[in-house]
Amino acid sequence: MIKSNVWTPQMEAMLQAWYKQQQLADQGKPATCVTLTREFGCQAHALAGALQKRLNARTKGEPWVIVGRQVIDEVAKMSGFTVDQIEKSENTPSSLKAILSMFLDRTNAEETEIFAHMRRVIRGFAERGNCIIIGRGAPHITQDLANCIHLRLVAPPAYKIDTISSKYGMNQAEARDHIDRLQGQREAFVQRFVNERTDNPTLYHLIMNNARMDTEGLALLIDGYIQRLQQS
Repeated sequence: MIKSNVWTPQMEAMLQAWYKQQQLADQGKPATCVTLTREFGCQAHALAGALQKRLNARTKGEPWVIVGRQVIDEVAKMSGFTVDQIEKSENTPSSLKAILSMFLDRTNAEETEIFAHMRRVIRGFAERGNCIIIGRGAPHITQDLANCIHLRLVAPPAYKIDTISSKYGMNQAEARDHIDRLQGQREAFVQRFVNERTDNPTLYHLIMNNARMDTEGLALLIDGYIQRLQQS
């Protein structure tokens, strides 16, 4: 079974320190924000880590932070929504959810309430900048923010199958099924969350083939692109 990431005191301390520093930032000139989406099986978290390290090495002031699923879910949970509710809103088909809602406790948060709060959380991070937001429909709901740079990782099926097979000890058939199922869930979530598709190429500044360049090479490429945009 695949284990989810765990929220740690270190992550909370880092996030709180970053938030306090961002409160002092010049809101007239928001810092850069990067959104990063990927096809399931691509190395988004590894790339985000390499890019964060590179950006922090050359950026003075506020540190760059990675805003992944666990961060967004934890902030949402602090508002009163449980991780279980968020998970169900992502994985439960809307038609089945409508049927179940007739029998479940109505005090449970509705999907639309959770989504509205998640949008506010994501846009709050993006508007402050100096963050890399992974997934969660971020490029769709921040298209109007001039400080955001939108990136997407893609790869051929063979690369993704090999990656997942190696990472989770699956055979090729199991890895292919796992990729199809998880990619389907992600697409369904984004479709309900923003009523759009993630594979629309016009959303992104850069679309990169994960099989053509290693993580450090991709981070170098993105960093150069960010510097070019910041100087223009």
